[in-house]
This record gives sequence, C-alpha cells and structure tokens, in this order.
Amino acid sequence: PQSPIPNPKSTMNNIFPMLIFLMALAVFLRLDWIYYLVYVLGGTWIFSHWWVQRSLAQITVIRHAPEQAFSGETVNARMELVNRSWLPLPWLRIQEAVTNELKSTDHYQRIITLGGHSRTQVNFELYCRKRGYYPLGPVTLRTGDLFGFAESDWTENSPRHMTVYPRVLPISALGLDSRAPFGSLRSQQRLFQDPTRMSGVRAYAAGDSLRHIHWKASAREDQLLVKKFQPAIALDVMLVLDLNQAAYPFKRAVTASEWAIEIAASVASYITEQRQAVGLISNGTDPLSGQDAAAIPARAGRGNLMSVLTLLARVQTQHVEASLGRWLPPHLLDLSWGSTLVVVTPRLDEESLWMLHGLSRRGLTVVCLICTGQEKLADLRSRAKRLGIQIHPTLYEDQLTGAKTAARPGGAL
Repeated sequence: PQSPIPNPKSTMNNIFPMLIFLMALAVFLRLDWIYYLVYVLGGTWIFSHWWVQRSLAQITVIRHAPEQAFSGETVNARMELVNRSWLPLPWLRIQEAVTNELKSTDHYQRIITLGGHSRTQVNFELYCRKRGYYPLGPVTLRTGDLFGFAESDWTENSPRHMTVYPRVLPISALGLDSRAPFGSLRSQQRLFQDPTRMSGVRAYAAGDSLRHIHWKASAREDQLLVKKFQPAIALDVMLVLDLNQAAYPFKRAVTASEWAIEIAASVASYITEQRQAVGLISNGTDPLSGQDAAAIPARAGRGNLMSVLTLLARVQTQHVEASLGRWLPPHLLDLSWGSTLVVVTPRLDEESLWMLHGLSRRGLTVVCLICTGQEKLADLRSRAKRLGIQIHPTLYEDQLTGAKTAARPGGAL
C-alpha cells in the first residue's frame, strides 16, 4: 500500500518584522550591506518555504507489515519512504503511533536524511501482547529547512490494521485428555449430506461445492444459491462462547474472559486438525461492527478456522439480560441432529444445566468446559453425566491439580 502525501501543512517562522526593521536601519544608516542582508534573508525565507512544502509533497510512504499475528509473537513492521523529487530533505522526522498493546519499546521515532530521487527503509518492532484488532499508525512526517525558517508536516489519514489472534494452546494445556477430549469426536465417521433429501437453498459462501449450486434458483433470484441437504450423519461441532459479563467473577472478569477465548480458539484449532467442521456462536459483542458477534456456521478447513480466530480476536464481553439458559436455544434451531455442542462458560447454573439436558434429548452431544472455579464441581459433574452432559474443568495451570482431585468422584478428565 502506497500513501503519497497530499497537501502537507506548512508553518513559517515569521521574520517579516525583522526584515522591516533591517530595511529601516539600512535607510537610516545608509549601509549597503544591510540591504544585501535583507535581500538574502527574504529570498532564503521564501525559498525555504517553497522547498519544504514541495519536497514533503513528493514523498511516498509504503508500509510492509503483517495483517495477522498471534498473541505473544514479535513482528517487524517496515516502512519504506520514497522521494520522487530531486529536492533532498535535510531532515525528516518519522513518528509512528503505536497502541500500548503492540509496543515493544517506548521509542517509535526516527530522524533521517533523504536525498533526491532516493528511498530508505525504517523498521519498527511490534510485540503482540494481547489479542485484538489494532491500527498501525497513523504515522506523522515532519521536515524543515536547515535555517529553521519553515517546517511542514503530514499525518496519515487512513492507517492500516492488524489482527492479533488469541493464543492457541494444545488440548493437554487445558487440562483435557489429548487423546480423546470429547466423546463425540472419537467416531471416525465423517459428516455426509444426503443429496436425495433437499431441504431448501441458501446464499453461496466461499468453500461451497460448485456441484451444489441451484442454477435455476440462482437465475431467478439473480444471485448464486446453493442447495441445502438434510444430513445423513452430523458430526459438526458448534462452539458456544459465553461472554456475558454477569457470568464472570467481578475481580477476574478480564483475565477469566480472555482465558475463555483462548480455550475456544484452542478447541477450534484441535477440531480443525481432526478434519471436522467447527462453528462459533457467542453472546459477546464485536467492536468492529458495534453489534453482537455474528455466528459462524460449522465448516471444515483452515479457511473457516481463520474466520473463527478472526472473530475471537475482536470479540469482547458485554452485559446480556438473558441468561445462557434462555439465550442459547433460539440460536441452535438450525443445528443438525448428531452434532456436538461445546459450551465454554465460567459457570453452569441450574437453569443452564436443564437447558443443555433438553438439547441432549434432541440428539446433540453436549460438552461443557468450565473456565473458572465452579462450586461443588464433583456433584455437578455427577448430575450432568446422568443427564447426558459431559463437564470438564479447564482451569489455569496452578488450579488444575485441585480441580482434578475434586472432580475424581465424577469421572476422570
């Protein structure tokens, strides 16, 4: 991406009163050299203003920075400056604006000299300490003449953005058995759609097979539509991420919700590695759209995983009036029989437990991952097991030992 500099702002140190004073002094004292001094200073003043404004307007800024990174990574952002004019810049100050979540140092300023018809590169190091959607910039350029008569600056209007994905951890780091964390995933059967049982049409999405396009319906509606089939065997996995602020402990709401997001990202990555379809539903908010987080349908493949991780990079907690037990069922009406539901939540109350039991009776395999401390966990797991629900505590590493001991009567992890 190239950013030519349009109409930089220029400032001139006003030496006009001094020129008037020198002119009056020259007339009064009748000294020719003072006249020459006035001419030289005035000409230099005007020429400096023209030089500075024109030279900065001929600069092109080319950014080279990754658009995606993972939390904990250090990336290099490179900025290339091209001077298309024959006029050199005696000094050029580059000030890059970097959000605190990406700073690896307190110094993101460089001062360079740029000759005519030349280019140079400036490197900045970024440390992705936290997931999110961050702007890169804006960058501010400032230059001036050697005499201090004129200065000109320019600030980038449309900075680029970088998505920092949450950490993706191995399943074992979550306290789950890496060989078989979810009972529903032990089956080697794949999801097959029965082409003899068409249930309707929907809009075409990237990754859909061209063989499933409904050409007649597409021609009639003037948009690509694909056929929807009833599944013969459904092994889709739908992740449910509970980001209701009221569900999290007040003192640990930020850290606990971030941990829940990392759990969801890790589970989604694991399911994709197993070559199974995974989707995401969350009651959090997406700051980019300013609305509730959009649901991602269950699909297989790395492309869909990146869509899930991109949403998890941005999503934030919000206050939701409805509890999980009342909010979730309307969002699962299209979930096929035999699918697996993985719920990541800080705690499971009585209402949510019976709601999940109802989903289990509908033919769904229900797995609940508790991301904070749950009171009476052993009793809860024992009851949930009788209701057809698997509960696994996924706590921080320093809490996993105690959780495993407390959960032993209800079944091993």
